Amino acid sequence: MVPAAQLGFNLQPLLEQLRQNELNEFKSLLRPLSLQDELQHIPPTE
Repeated sequence: MVPAAQLGFNLQPLLEQLRQNELNEFKSLLRPLSLQDELQHIPPTE
């Protein structure tokens, strides 16, 4: 994965500009993605 600095943008200032409802919506979109990523690390036998 390429660090954000190498991509030429910083996500934090953009997130700080979001209204609370926008931030909540953004986080709700991330939850399923992070869960999928974590499930990939669990061996199929578990």
